Amino acid sequence: MNFAMTRSFRDAFLDGLSRTGWTLKKVAEVAGVSEEQLKKVKQGKSRSTNVDDALKVANAFGVTLDEFLADDTAALRAEVAELWMKLTQAERDILLAAARGQAAQVRQEGA
Repeated sequence: MNFAMTRSFRDAFLDGLSRTGWTLKKVAEVAGVSEEQLKKVKQGKSRSTNVDDALKVANAFGVTLDEFLADDTAALRAEVAELWMKLTQAERDILLAAARGQAAQVRQEGA
């Protein structure tokens, strides 16, 4: 089962614009990429760009490409792992039993 989720370049780009308040021109200048290409992405005419430009845009926003495209799944997994390590074995057993029971119930309801 694969839990890793990523956003499209377009979704990440729109989020970056929203968070920073930057214009397309500003991103293009800072990243050193084509403003026209970014315009196509923003307008939905393209959902992605080439890898080199994607790296440059992510770096312009101050993050790695992985961070730029990722949702919060990795952070949530790290938090769960940290909390798991703090539990006693008895607490882990209870949690696992509850999670397995919930998953079984969901499967039964979906059938």
